[in-house]
Amino acid sequence: MFHKRFHEILFWIFLFLIPIQTRILYLPEKAYIDWYFNYHLAFFLYLSDLVFFACFLSWLIVSRETNLTWKHIFGHFLAYISLIFITLFHVKHLDLGLYQAIKWLELIMVLVYMSNIKDRRFINVSLGIILISGVLQAGLGITQFHVKHSLGLDFAGEYIAPIGTPGLATIDELSVKHPPVKHIRAYGTMPHPNVLAGFLVFSLIISYYFVSRLPAGQAGETSKHLKWLVSCGTLVLILGIFFTFSRIGWLATGLVILGFLAFNGFTWNKRALALISGVLVVSGGIILFGYLNLLVSRGTESMNTSSIILRETYNQQGMELIKKYPILGVGVGNYVPAIREMFRLPPWQYQPAHNIYIFMAAELGILGLALFLIILFEIIRPVWYKKKQLLPFTLLLAAAVFLLIGLFDHYPLTIQQGRLTFFTILGFLLAQKNLES
Repeated sequence: MFHKRFHEILFWIFLFLIPIQTRILYLPEKAYIDWYFNYHLAFFLYLSDLVFFACFLSWLIVSRETNLTWKHIFGHFLAYISLIFITLFHVKHLDLGLYQAIKWLELIMVLVYMSNIKDRRFINVSLGIILISGVLQAGLGITQFHVKHSLGLDFAGEYIAPIGTPGLATIDELSVKHPPVKHIRAYGTMPHPNVLAGFLVFSLIISYYFVSRLPAGQAGETSKHLKWLVSCGTLVLILGIFFTFSRIGWLATGLVILGFLAFNGFTWNKRALALISGVLVVSGGIILFGYLNLLVSRGTESMNTSSIILRETYNQQGMELIKKYPILGVGVGNYVPAIREMFRLPPWQYQPAHNIYIFMAAELGILGLALFLIILFEIIRPVWYKKKQLLPFTLLLAAAVFLLIGLFDHYPLTIQQGRLTFFTILGFLLAQKNLES
């Protein structure tokens, strides 16, 4: 029996490791542009990769049959993967192309594995593990902000450069009485605060799912205690998201809160409404009375700040690539090298478009973007008809949040932690169909 469940244990470990950057870097010299280390030119092997590959292999060994709930879109997946490998024939950096093609295969394997989940309890345990991981990351990020440096968790991939280092994510606290004070934004063990914000928002969605799971009046003492425990975790998550100072993360958090208030109002779950509102009041009070200057400083930053201008520049560069390579793009894994050939920029400004749709069209062509959107539509469509149920609503909201984030950032498709989170959400959507049968 244990060997049949071994892959499930490995999968839970994989989920917990999603935000962890424990990894091996190969050929580091290829990842540098002058003095700057460019993440998108690096070859990493993550601990999360190894654990998932072991999980998938273990599952293949014990699995007697494969129940693909996405047979109706298997052809689209096959076409998409084929397109990725076809683009390898015209890439200028085959090593980067092969590496990213393998990463895409891993993401598809995540979907294959999760599409065979048939147990609601397994899904709930999986969501709970992600929630625990998210609360720990939020606590780590909050601590980093207050101590203004990393906490020495190098083994988990935590790295925060000293204040003043180019590329370090910081925020200036403005005050009429004092000169601006520079603060480090919360990183957790992520490569950037925005990526941490995305993972924490997904964790927040999960926490609201558990808070909303039992209707008022039907919960035992154990469930009541669990809901209060989850509510405390929710408070930590909201504060963690605040200290990332990710404005799209803040926007997503607001939409998530409104979404669950509306859902529980529709189902008249008074206990859930009270807990969500109570945590919101407490977290809002902590932020308003303790960190109002930071909230105002970040919230009133001019749209002409360098970060906004750079995002627009990155997206314009992506559009130029689309114009030059409209059908098949520049090829998988070759976005940054193509930008280097077309534009002369400071080393740290060679970045993907901060929009996953522009990025996808530039790297895999309009054909690749079209196939990807069709696949997303076919994954989401069956669950959409069940949106009045709690679990489908939760997963649809999570998918919508990441698709919204994709309009303003690239990490759902380019950063290890971001794309594993995004494709795990898609995997849960595929698994949801099994619960219906």
